[in-house]
Amino acid sequence: MKRGIFYIWIGMIAQIINPVNGLCADEPPDYYKLDEVVISATRSETSVFDAPQSVTVVSEEEIMASPFERLEDILRYTVGFQNFSHYGQQTGGVSSHFSFRGVGRNRTLMLLDGVPLNDNFSNSIAWVAWGLIPKESIARIEIVRGPTSAAYGSEALGGVVHIITKKPAEKQETSLKFTAGSEDTYGGTAFHSQSISRFGYLLSGGYEESDGFYMVDPEGIEDYTLRRYREVGKGLGKMTYTLGDHTNLSLSALYYQHEMGKGREYFYDDLQMDQYRIGLTHRGDRMDWSGLVYLNRAEKTAYQDKFVNSTGSYIPDREETFPENQVWGAEIQNTARLFSSLTLTTGLAYKRIAMDYDVDYLTSDRDVGASGRQETLSPFMDLTSEFLDARLIINAGIRYDYIRNYDGQSWDTSTNSNDTYDSQTWDNFSPKAGIVFRPEGISSLRTSIGTGFRAPSLFDQYKLHVRGGGTSIRFPNPDLDPEKIVTWDIGGERLFFNRLWARLAYYQSWATDYIGSRTLRTYTVGSKTYKESTYDNISDVDIHGVEAELEYDIGYGLTTFFNYNYNISKIAKDEENPELEGKYLSGEPQHKYRAGLTYRNPDLINASIAFRYNVDEYADSENTEKVPDYMTLDLSVWRTFFDMVTLRLNVENVTDEDEYIEDGTLYYGSVQIDF
Repeated sequence: MKRGIFYIWIGMIAQIINPVNGLCADEPPDYYKLDEVVISATRSETSVFDAPQSVTVVSEEEIMASPFERLEDILRYTVGFQNFSHYGQQTGGVSSHFSFRGVGRNRTLMLLDGVPLNDNFSNSIAWVAWGLIPKESIARIEIVRGPTSAAYGSEALGGVVHIITKKPAEKQETSLKFTAGSEDTYGGTAFHSQSISRFGYLLSGGYEESDGFYMVDPEGIEDYTLRRYREVGKGLGKMTYTLGDHTNLSLSALYYQHEMGKGREYFYDDLQMDQYRIGLTHRGDRMDWSGLVYLNRAEKTAYQDKFVNSTGSYIPDREETFPENQVWGAEIQNTARLFSSLTLTTGLAYKRIAMDYDVDYLTSDRDVGASGRQETLSPFMDLTSEFLDARLIINAGIRYDYIRNYDGQSWDTSTNSNDTYDSQTWDNFSPKAGIVFRPEGISSLRTSIGTGFRAPSLFDQYKLHVRGGGTSIRFPNPDLDPEKIVTWDIGGERLFFNRLWARLAYYQSWATDYIGSRTLRTYTVGSKTYKESTYDNISDVDIHGVEAELEYDIGYGLTTFFNYNYNISKIAKDEENPELEGKYLSGEPQHKYRAGLTYRNPDLINASIAFRYNVDEYADSENTEKVPDYMTLDLSVWRTFFDMVTLRLNVENVTDEDEYIEDGTLYYGSVQIDF
């Protein structure tokens, strides 16, 4: 396999360097925008072809053409992206649902207009609630693969997903959309945007309710089993004001609320999130300034139940409350174009996280809780130099993160424990470097090396985690060290014949000090087995893989894409369970195939079909339980009438793959009216 990959990669290099093969013209064709600009790779504007890391941009057109509303579904066909579960499961808790480049869960950073969205205290994206942003408000999504802690600090081991919202439209844009479909799902969204002189504003919101799905095998449905219903409301408001020809002020507020069932009457959760952002930018001839202040707040109540053997049913047990957990932060950044070929970005970021947690037991007077604070101060720098008439680009960056935990405490009245923890500090340098060579305008070769880290969360360090009616207890560990990763990659991309774009990349990562669960003891009382564990740094993981992508403009309104990700994530060391060494990381398929075909004919019909196939995935760390290989097809058909009314039919899981979701094929229809 490795030898074959080597020959493929060498062949592509030859095609890129040799202008006789493929298209020789340097003039950018219409099909693929070589001048497409991203900001997430270096924290300053750079073209996708000049970025030192592998970057994908999901455009507004692609977002709106997608049959899906949630970001994790819109991104499901992106190369290297792994979604661990269907949104209908509605599991949140402390584990995010996705991974990039085989790094595992909770190790990808999510940004919204530069603001980190990873939840306020557990560093995962489980609470981000991927549907919180109305997709009508999104201008584009930038994906940077590989560690990006040199730019953004903690969490960015696998990469960054950066959601960038639209600017207010110069002319009025208004739309209403109504949706209905399987499992008694109903919803609607509204969008309005316009500018008046120097002032602009954007308003967007939506509501959805659904009976939801059974997320168990049909034979596993009991009298107490319910569908996983959901009720979701969300809204985004954004205002901009032009202070001068080169200076802009922006304010935005985001609200999200849901109630989601987990399959039983007394097992569900409520979540409310509100987020606020103020940004100021100034663009000069040779120097740009930007400032940012933000506040993210979340309040969640998880209603837990317990099983009563005598009645064979579940009753309410406890309410786990996370009252007003919040993070606020500020950043200031300067980008200076020192010479025509030298760009220097410097800045300083500050973030403060507050966690409060309390459990009220309904059948006893037991009280459990935890609280803690964490703050981070981070100077950063990124330098880009161009040589050989901008055909050779060298990039380097570094960030220093100083992290302090304080006011940590936990308590449990059942054991009369009331622990307070000393303040702790960590510091971390995150360097990166990359080289890009562009022998001509329509090809690019790149290689980079970077580091990433994930600081221990307040959740891991201070919160007692009880599940299974008390049969599983995981104790916090205030002495955890940060997880770290080093990644090297090499690759290239090229446009052939004005119609075919190809990209190939090889990556290799070495991760250390992964945080996992260390068993303290197991014991049996009656017919029940109890397990006590704690968080600890126990695992090292070695990762390597290949990403291959093709996009082809067939003509006559037809476009197609194909991508493939070969990934091996193996446990190199496990102090808790040495027998796991050499095993594959669970939840990471070794082969991921994605493909799609889109036909656009506004006078007749528009249609798209997308294919997904996962192969060789293990469900457990011991590699004894293998996830069956599965394939899904998703279909979307739409047509716009009178330039204002769009009818759409979306069919998810056309092949009725019950390994993917028990309810099989799902149908949704919508009507959108544009004013």
